[in-house]
Amino acid sequence: MEEKSLVKSGRPWQGTFLGVIDIIGVVFAFLFSILFLFLQGFISSLLSSVSTSITTNVGTANGAVVGAGLFGFLAGFSLVIGFILIGAGILGIFMARGAFKGQKWSPILAIVFAVLGLLGMLSNFSNSQITGLVIDAFIVYLGAVCVKDPYYDSH
Repeated sequence: MEEKSLVKSGRPWQGTFLGVIDIIGVVFAFLFSILFLFLQGFISSLLSSVSTSITTNVGTANGAVVGAGLFGFLAGFSLVIGFILIGAGILGIFMARGAFKGQKWSPILAIVFAVLGLLGMLSNFSNSQITGLVIDAFIVYLGAVCVKDPYYDSH
């Protein structure tokens, strides 16, 4: 008689779902990075027109300096956020690839980010964050199942 192995040979559905969530995160990260980078260009173009308008209407350079400082800060802030989102999107690509290929670091990293998200939301809780709490708790569950699964030990 032949004994059947209790070890599953395929990826668990939780790993596939975790990879799909990572891909959705990548899409949103890249869309928002494009939005912030476009917003930076828009703010920069406003900077020159508002500075000129303030100088001609006020008659002094003090108003133009304040306007330029504010718009310059917003343009720089938008640019930094755009690049951070591009980095998050690239990290998400590697995490999705790791989840699909059975690399154990991927669900561990997903658990770490989800726990950080949970702690961040719990520190300033409001009713509008319930959906985020549920999603992060679900990601922790998916990651925990994947970390325990033999598929993620063999790759």
